[in-house]
Amino acid sequence: MIKKTRSTILMVAVLASFISGCRSSTEYQRLAKAGNTYTTAMDKLLTTAGKIRIDETSEQLLKDDRLSNQTPERYNELSKLDVERLEILENLRKHNRLLIQYFTLIDELARSNAPQKAQQEIEGVVGNLNKIGTQLRGSALVPNTNVIKSVGGLVISSQIRGALREELEKRKDIIDREFQTQQVLLDALGNSIKQDVSLTIESRELRQVIRPLVEEKPIPDTDNWIAKRRAILTMNTTVSELEDASKSAGNFRELFKDFVEGKLNRERFNTLLTDIESFITIVEQVKNS
Repeated sequence: MIKKTRSTILMVAVLASFISGCRSSTEYQRLAKAGNTYTTAMDKLLTTAGKIRIDETSEQLLKDDRLSNQTPERYNELSKLDVERLEILENLRKHNRLLIQYFTLIDELARSNAPQKAQQEIEGVVGNLNKIGTQLRGSALVPNTNVIKSVGGLVISSQIRGALREELEKRKDIIDREFQTQQVLLDALGNSIKQDVSLTIESRELRQVIRPLVEEKPIPDTDNWIAKRRAILTMNTTVSELEDASKSAGNFRELFKDFVEGKLNRERFNTLLTDIESFITIVEQVKNS
């Protein structure tokens, strides 16, 4: 966690240093905290997405079991799909951390008098990023890989010079493609989560709310029944917010483009911070529900 926190602080600092000159240490601390919190929230989002998928499968198994006795083969069939989804989510988390690491290294590249070490490390990070990115682009969540391609044509700002400029000239389109990979996958996850939650609500409401209510005997623990009904009926509101939150990854792609082209300004950065704060709130709501 300490290593990840440092990486995120450096990522935000290198971006902030190209906005408009010197800034107060308080503002840098705020930016660093926001960047670290975003990375943590993204991990929570992807972890929560995995739990939602597993819960939907469990509800489906219980629903099917009431119709006919289930077999180990049927259970293994559905569990295999869950494991595959969890692998995609874990690769997406690794992909996100590698992007953070890339920004850490280009910060070192910009400040170093001996950039060879940073350049060598960048080669390894970008290689791993491309390897995981290729796996993600070939996953079931991306049926058409043609939707992921860098637009190209990013013009590097004249403010960026030396080894950093050479690095960005070499890999700006590759990094843009990896950002787009995250954006497309998170959009797809938003749609998938919406479907999973819809099915979970239907099954859970029937199992935990309706059936106990229609039984001849009174519900023994009424407060627990009320709490369960409230949690189930508010899941749809939360998931619609989560869909919007997952799309915030696109803002970081735009941030990178603005950084490369020298267009990153105070207003753009403040908008990003506002989006991060909203994103964090929504992920916490989903986690708690």
